[in-house]
Order: sequence, then structure tokens, then C-alpha cells
Amino acid sequence: MKKKIKAVFFDLDGTLINTLASLKKTMDLTMEHFDLEGVSLQETRIFVGTGYKKYVEKALEKNADKKYKEAEKWEEKDEERAMDLDMEGDEIMGLYDEACEYYASIFPENSTYQAEAYPGIKECITALKEKGIAVVCITNKSKEVAEGVLASVFSADSFTLIIGDDGEMPLKPDKAPLLKACRELGITKDEAVMVGDTKTDLDAARNAKMSSIGCLYGFRDKKELVEHGAEHMVEDGYALLHVLEDAFELG
Repeated sequence: MKKKIKAVFFDLDGTLINTLASLKKTMDLTMEHFDLEGVSLQETRIFVGTGYKKYVEKALEKNADKKYKEAEKWEEKDEERAMDLDMEGDEIMGLYDEACEYYASIFPENSTYQAEAYPGIKECITALKEKGIAVVCITNKSKEVAEGVLASVFSADSFTLIIGDDGEMPLKPDKAPLLKACRELGITKDEAVMVGDTKTDLDAARNAKMSSIGCLYGFRDKKELVEHGAEHMVEDGYALLHVLEDAFELG
């Protein structure tokens, strides 16, 4: 017997919208502000997923690690030079709070840069709403920024509910955002399914004891999705709708 679903919960970055370009641009500008090296698209894919503060930390670590590795090469030849390089690495990591603040200050103006819905996602959302299914976005972005990004790509009535970082509630992979969505919709966790592209989303679903679907087209690979419990995997929004219709009772 199929599980009856009343709501589909979507992650934002890498699931609903390809935001790699906007994330990369914001981080590049942040690193440039501190005279540091930016990030590649592939590094962005790997670094994001657990909130912007962790993204900033990983970008700083990339720069600091170069200093630490260079210091190792100098240890036997020039101990003083090695110590200086280690200190430079520490100084880079010491920029964390300031870099987070700067990133957050410039992200809103760059958050929609080259942002676009993944193939089939708009059609999937339309079909779900026609079936009376609540469509929810649950993201680790701030709600205000998330609303702006979603509004730049989707129509105003696309989402029944948007839940983002309010500075108080724990973020995914904590189950709290998913359970909050259930409470606001008046449904149980068994009446919703989480759709996401990273372990952050899948772990949140597992922590909430909720069904999950992994997006192969997003920011992570199949191995991560399998290891973190994706019950189904899809290659685009069209396939997602098919899986939802085939594996669950919608409505």
C-alpha cells in the first residue's frame, strides 16, 4: 500500500534552483575583499550545503591550507620562515567572523545572479499543486533571501510555505525545520517527503523519520545520496514527478 502524501518539501540550492553561479560570485567577492583566492564552481559544489558560515569557513581553510602546506616545506630549511607561514594561515582563519559578516552583507544583491530552475521543476510544482499537494521550500538560507531568490524564478503562488534560517531554529540536518513545516501545515511527518541534493537534506529527513528523494542533478554525487539514505533518486524534475506519482499516493 502506497504512503499517502499531502506535502513535498524541497531544498532550494541544487534542488529547486541552480544557484552555483550566485554562490561562487558572492564568495569570490568576499575573498577578494580580504585579498584571498576565490573558489571554483567545483569547490562551491563541495563547500555549500550546511549554511553560509560553513561555506565561508571552507573557503578560508582553502587559503590557509596553502600557507600551512608551504610552511611544512620550509620546516627543515628555514624554521623562522615556516613559523611566519603558519602564522599567516592562522591569520586567515582569524578572519572568519569578519568574512561571514561581509559575505552576508553582499549576498542579497548577488543571490539571484544567473539563478535558474532545474529542468522539469516548474512543471513538477505545477502538477503537484493541481493535485492539492502543499509545496514547501526548506532552506538553510535566511527566509528573506530565500523568498527573493524563489521570486526571481517562480511565480508568486508556487510555494505554500517557505522556511529558512531565522537565527534561532536549528538548521538542516536537524529535523526541526521539517517538523516545523509539518506543524504549520497540520500534517504528520508520514504525510510529507523531503527532496534534496545533499546529505544535509537527507540526514534531516532521516532525523525526522521522513521519506526522502535524492536529486542526482544537484550539488552532490550518487554515492553521497545513497550513503545518506535516499529512498529514491531522480535526474530531473520530470523524473521527480514520475517517482512521486509512482511511489506515493498524492492527495
